Amino acid sequence: MAGKREKTTIIFVNKTQSSNKPIQVPSSIIRHWKSYLAGLTICFISLLSVILYLTYSKASVELSKEQLANELQKSKKESAAASVDTFELKRYYHSIDQKLMVINKYLKARGIRQILPNVGGESEKETLSVGESGEFYDAHLDKMIDYVAFTPMGYPHMGTITSGYGIRENPFTGGNAERHKGLDIRGRYGEIVKSTASGKVVMAGRKGGYGNCIVISHGNGFETYYGHLSKILIKVGQQVKAGDRIGKIGSTGRSTGPHLHYEVHRYGKIINPRSFLTLE
Repeated sequence: MAGKREKTTIIFVNKTQSSNKPIQVPSSIIRHWKSYLAGLTICFISLLSVILYLTYSKASVELSKEQLANELQKSKKESAAASVDTFELKRYYHSIDQKLMVINKYLKARGIRQILPNVGGESEKETLSVGESGEFYDAHLDKMIDYVAFTPMGYPHMGTITSGYGIRENPFTGGNAERHKGLDIRGRYGEIVKSTASGKVVMAGRKGGYGNCIVISHGNGFETYYGHLSKILIKVGQQVKAGDRIGKIGSTGRSTGPHLHYEVHRYGKIINPRSFLTLE
Protein backbone atom coordinates (compact mmCIF):
# COMPACT_ATOMS: atom_id res chain seq x y z
CA MET A 1 0.00 0.00 0.00
CA ALA A 2 3.07 2.19 -0.15
CA GLY A 3 3.36 4.55 -3.08
CA LYS A 4 1.96 7.82 -4.24
CA ARG A 5 -1.12 6.41 -5.89
CA GLU A 6 -1.72 3.48 -3.68
CA LYS A 7 -5.22 2.86 -2.47
CA THR A 8 -6.54 1.01 0.50
CA THR A 9 -9.61 -1.18 0.31
CA ILE A 10 -12.13 -0.85 3.13
CA ILE A 11 -14.80 -3.56 3.40
CA PHE A 12 -18.10 -2.80 5.20
CA VAL A 13 -19.80 -6.00 6.49
CA ASN A 14 -23.33 -6.04 7.92
CA LYS A 15 -24.21 -7.74 11.18
CA THR A 16 -25.13 -11.07 9.59
CA GLN A 17 -21.98 -11.00 7.46
CA SER A 18 -24.20 -11.88 4.51
CA SER A 19 -23.01 -8.97 2.41
CA ASN A 20 -20.05 -6.68 2.18
CA LYS A 21 -19.24 -3.53 0.31
CA PRO A 22 -15.61 -2.87 -0.51
CA ILE A 23 -14.60 0.78 -0.90
CA GLN A 24 -11.20 1.99 -2.03
CA VAL A 25 -9.79 5.18 -0.63
CA PRO A 26 -6.37 6.73 -1.12
CA SER A 27 -3.90 5.29 1.32
CA SER A 28 -2.70 8.85 2.19
CA ILE A 29 -6.04 9.48 3.86
CA ILE A 30 -5.59 6.49 6.09
CA ARG A 31 -2.06 7.50 7.00
CA HIS A 32 -2.96 11.13 7.76
CA TRP A 33 -6.50 10.70 9.06
CA LYS A 34 -5.80 12.87 12.10
CA SER A 35 -4.83 15.84 9.92
CA TYR A 36 -7.91 15.41 7.76
CA LEU A 37 -10.09 15.13 10.84
CA ALA A 38 -8.56 18.30 12.29
CA GLY A 39 -9.16 20.12 9.01
CA LEU A 40 -12.76 18.99 8.87
CA THR A 41 -13.21 20.04 12.48
CA ILE A 42 -11.80 23.49 11.72
CA CYS A 43 -14.05 23.83 8.69
CA PHE A 44 -17.07 22.80 10.75
CA ILE A 45 -16.25 25.27 13.52
CA SER A 46 -15.68 28.05 10.96
CA LEU A 47 -18.95 27.30 9.23
CA LEU A 48 -20.76 27.22 12.57
CA SER A 49 -19.20 30.57 13.51
CA VAL A 50 -20.36 32.13 10.25
CA ILE A 51 -23.87 30.81 10.80
CA LEU A 52 -23.94 32.17 14.38
CA TYR A 53 -22.57 35.56 13.22
CA LEU A 54 -25.16 35.84 10.47
CA THR A 55 -27.91 34.89 12.92
CA TYR A 56 -26.69 37.54 15.42
CA SER A 57 -26.38 40.16 12.68
CA LYS A 58 -29.91 39.50 11.53
CA ALA A 59 -31.20 39.81 15.10
CA SER A 60 -29.28 43.08 15.52
CA VAL A 61 -30.72 44.46 12.30
CA GLU A 62 -34.22 43.50 13.41
CA LEU A 63 -33.62 45.16 16.81
CA SER A 64 -32.28 48.29 15.12
CA LYS A 65 -35.31 48.41 12.86
CA GLU A 66 -37.58 48.09 15.88
CA GLN A 67 -35.71 50.81 17.78
CA LEU A 68 -35.82 53.09 14.74
CA ALA A 69 -39.55 52.53 14.43
CA ASN A 70 -40.03 53.35 18.11
CA GLU A 71 -37.93 56.51 17.79
CA LEU A 72 -39.93 57.62 14.76
CA GLN A 73 -43.17 56.98 16.62
CA LYS A 74 -41.89 58.91 19.64
CA SER A 75 -40.76 61.77 17.41
CA LYS A 76 -44.19 61.92 15.81
CA LYS A 77 -45.86 62.07 19.22
CA GLU A 78 -43.49 64.81 20.42
CA SER A 79 -44.06 66.78 17.24
CA ALA A 80 -47.80 66.50 17.70
CA ALA A 81 -47.52 67.59 21.34
CA ALA A 82 -45.26 70.51 20.42
CA SER A 83 -47.47 71.75 17.62
CA VAL A 84 -49.16 75.05 18.46
CA ASP A 85 -52.54 76.19 17.36
CA THR A 86 -51.72 79.57 15.79
CA PHE A 87 -55.20 80.92 16.45
CA GLU A 88 -55.00 79.99 20.14
CA LEU A 89 -51.51 81.48 20.37
CA LYS A 90 -52.76 84.78 18.94
CA ARG A 91 -55.65 84.75 21.40
CA TYR A 92 -53.31 84.27 24.36
CA TYR A 93 -51.00 87.02 23.13
CA HIS A 94 -53.93 89.37 22.74
CA SER A 95 -55.05 88.59 26.29
CA ILE A 96 -51.55 89.31 27.63
CA ASP A 97 -51.42 92.56 25.67
CA GLN A 98 -54.71 93.68 27.18
CA LYS A 99 -53.40 93.04 30.70
CA LEU A 100 -50.18 94.91 29.94
CA MET A 101 -52.21 97.87 28.71
CA VAL A 102 -54.06 97.94 32.03
CA ILE A 103 -50.74 97.88 33.86
CA ASN A 104 -49.55 100.71 31.60
CA LYS A 105 -52.53 102.76 32.72
CA TYR A 106 -51.51 102.43 36.36
CA LEU A 107 -47.88 103.16 35.54
CA LYS A 108 -48.81 106.27 33.58
CA ALA A 109 -50.99 107.54 36.42
CA ARG A 110 -47.89 107.45 38.63
CA GLY A 111 -45.58 109.08 36.14
CA ILE A 112 -43.66 105.86 35.54
CA ARG A 113 -42.20 104.94 32.16
CA GLN A 114 -44.63 102.54 30.56
CA ILE A 115 -44.19 99.11 29.08
CA LEU A 116 -44.89 99.53 25.39
CA PRO A 117 -48.51 98.75 24.42
CA ASN A 118 -49.02 95.81 22.07
CA VAL A 119 -45.60 94.49 22.97
CA GLY A 120 -46.50 90.99 21.91
CA GLY A 121 -49.14 89.42 19.75
CA GLU A 122 -48.54 88.66 16.11
CA SER A 123 -48.78 91.00 13.17
CA GLU A 124 -50.68 89.97 10.08
CA LYS A 125 -47.43 89.77 8.13
CA GLU A 126 -45.26 87.92 10.60
CA THR A 127 -45.61 84.88 12.81
CA LEU A 128 -43.17 84.54 15.68
CA SER A 129 -41.96 81.16 16.81
CA VAL A 130 -42.90 79.98 20.30
CA GLY A 131 -39.32 80.57 21.46
CA GLU A 132 -39.14 84.09 20.01
CA SER A 133 -42.50 85.03 21.51
CA GLY A 134 -41.45 83.67 24.90
CA GLU A 135 -38.18 85.63 24.84
CA PHE A 136 -40.05 88.78 23.80
CA TYR A 137 -42.50 88.61 26.69
CA ASP A 138 -39.80 87.50 29.12
CA ALA A 139 -37.76 90.65 28.42
CA HIS A 140 -40.74 92.95 28.96
CA LEU A 141 -41.84 91.15 32.11
CA ASP A 142 -38.30 91.58 33.47
CA LYS A 143 -38.70 95.33 32.90
CA MET A 144 -42.02 95.28 34.69
CA ILE A 145 -40.44 93.52 37.67
CA ASP A 146 -37.84 96.31 37.86
CA TYR A 147 -40.53 98.98 37.65
CA VAL A 148 -42.49 97.37 40.44
CA ALA A 149 -39.43 96.74 42.61
CA PHE A 150 -38.04 100.29 42.33
CA THR A 151 -41.30 102.25 42.35
CA PRO A 152 -42.81 103.20 45.74
CA MET A 153 -46.00 101.21 46.26
CA GLY A 154 -48.10 100.46 49.31
CA TYR A 155 -47.91 101.50 52.94
CA PRO A 156 -44.59 101.83 54.80
CA HIS A 157 -46.62 101.04 57.92
CA MET A 158 -50.15 99.64 58.04
CA GLY A 159 -52.03 102.27 60.00
CA THR A 160 -54.72 104.92 59.69
CA ILE A 161 -53.82 108.09 57.80
CA THR A 162 -54.32 110.91 60.29
CA SER A 163 -53.19 113.78 58.07
CA GLY A 164 -53.14 113.89 54.28
CA TYR A 165 -51.08 115.59 51.62
CA GLY A 166 -51.81 119.28 50.93
CA ILE A 167 -53.10 122.25 52.91
CA ARG A 168 -54.03 121.61 56.54
CA GLU A 169 -54.37 123.38 59.86
CA ASN A 170 -51.28 123.79 61.98
CA PRO A 171 -51.33 120.74 64.29
CA PHE A 172 -49.71 122.72 67.09
CA THR A 173 -51.90 125.85 67.09
CA GLY A 174 -55.06 124.66 65.33
CA GLY A 175 -54.86 127.60 62.93
CA ASN A 176 -52.50 129.18 60.39
CA ALA A 177 -52.99 126.80 57.45
CA GLU A 178 -49.82 125.14 56.26
CA ARG A 179 -48.78 122.85 53.47
CA HIS A 180 -48.29 119.22 54.47
CA LYS A 181 -45.79 117.52 52.14
CA GLY A 182 -46.72 113.91 52.83
CA LEU A 183 -48.92 111.55 54.82
CA ASP A 184 -49.03 111.05 58.58
CA ILE A 185 -49.71 107.40 59.42
CA ARG A 186 -50.76 106.45 62.94
CA GLY A 187 -48.70 103.88 64.79
CA ARG A 188 -47.53 102.88 68.23
CA TYR A 189 -44.11 103.80 69.48
CA GLY A 190 -41.50 101.27 68.29
CA GLU A 191 -43.61 99.65 65.55
CA ILE A 192 -41.74 98.70 62.38
CA VAL A 193 -41.45 100.94 59.29
CA LYS A 194 -40.68 99.28 55.93
CA SER A 195 -39.24 100.52 52.65
CA THR A 196 -41.90 100.85 49.96
CA ALA A 197 -39.43 100.13 47.13
CA SER A 198 -35.92 98.88 46.49
CA GLY A 199 -33.13 101.44 46.42
CA LYS A 200 -30.13 103.00 48.13
CA VAL A 201 -30.14 104.85 51.47
CA VAL A 202 -28.89 108.42 50.82
CA MET A 203 -29.73 109.90 54.24
CA ALA A 204 -30.18 108.34 57.68
CA GLY A 205 -30.08 110.65 60.66
CA ARG A 206 -31.44 113.87 62.13
CA LYS A 207 -33.15 116.21 59.63
CA GLY A 208 -34.80 119.32 61.09
CA GLY A 209 -38.54 119.01 61.62
CA TYR A 210 -38.45 115.42 60.30
CA GLY A 211 -36.55 114.37 63.42
CA ASN A 212 -34.87 111.02 62.83
CA CYS A 213 -35.33 110.56 59.10
CA ILE A 214 -34.46 108.14 56.31
CA VAL A 215 -34.29 109.09 52.62
CA ILE A 216 -34.08 106.31 50.02
CA SER A 217 -33.24 106.91 46.35
CA HIS A 218 -34.83 104.37 44.02
CA GLY A 219 -32.67 105.11 40.97
CA ASN A 220 -35.56 106.07 38.66
CA GLY A 221 -36.24 109.64 39.82
CA PHE A 222 -38.13 108.51 42.92
CA GLU A 223 -37.13 109.21 46.52
CA THR A 224 -39.07 108.33 49.66
CA TYR A 225 -38.86 110.05 53.06
CA TYR A 226 -39.63 108.43 56.43
CA GLY A 227 -39.75 110.88 59.35
CA HIS A 228 -40.20 111.15 63.16
CA LEU A 229 -38.56 107.75 63.71
CA SER A 230 -37.61 106.58 67.18
CA LYS A 231 -34.88 104.33 65.76
CA ILE A 232 -33.06 103.97 62.44
CA LEU A 233 -32.17 100.40 61.46
CA ILE A 234 -30.10 101.09 58.32
CA LYS A 235 -27.20 103.30 57.33
CA VAL A 236 -26.22 105.59 54.45
CA GLY A 237 -25.03 103.72 51.34
CA GLN A 238 -26.92 100.54 52.21
CA GLN A 239 -28.96 98.83 49.50
CA VAL A 240 -32.48 97.90 50.58
CA LYS A 241 -35.27 95.92 48.99
CA ALA A 242 -38.99 96.61 48.96
CA GLY A 243 -40.41 95.47 52.29
CA ASP A 244 -37.13 95.65 54.22
CA ARG A 245 -37.32 96.90 57.82
CA ILE A 246 -35.66 100.31 57.94
CA GLY A 247 -36.80 101.97 61.20
CA LYS A 248 -39.27 102.24 64.05
CA ILE A 249 -42.12 104.67 64.66
CA GLY A 250 -41.43 107.51 67.07
CA SER A 251 -42.18 111.17 67.71
CA THR A 252 -38.88 112.93 67.05
CA GLY A 253 -38.70 116.36 65.41
CA ARG A 254 -41.81 118.46 64.82
CA SER A 255 -44.34 115.93 66.06
CA THR A 256 -47.34 115.86 68.39
CA GLY A 257 -47.18 112.12 69.08
CA PRO A 258 -45.96 108.76 67.74
CA HIS A 259 -46.61 108.44 64.01
CA LEU A 260 -44.81 108.08 60.69
CA HIS A 261 -44.42 110.97 58.27
CA TYR A 262 -44.11 109.57 54.72
CA GLU A 263 -43.25 111.47 51.52
CA VAL A 264 -42.74 110.57 47.86
CA HIS A 265 -40.56 112.77 45.60
CA ARG A 266 -40.25 112.48 41.83
CA TYR A 267 -37.24 114.21 40.22
CA GLY A 268 -37.11 116.60 43.18
CA LYS A 269 -40.82 117.44 43.11
CA ILE A 270 -42.99 116.45 46.06
CA ILE A 271 -46.03 114.44 44.95
CA ASN A 272 -49.05 113.00 46.72
CA PRO A 273 -48.17 109.58 48.19
CA ARG A 274 -51.84 108.50 48.14
CA SER A 275 -51.65 107.59 44.47
CA PHE A 276 -48.91 105.09 45.32
CA LEU A 277 -50.68 103.31 48.19
CA THR A 278 -52.73 101.07 45.85
CA LEU A 279 -52.85 100.25 42.14
CA GLU A 280 -56.27 101.85 41.77
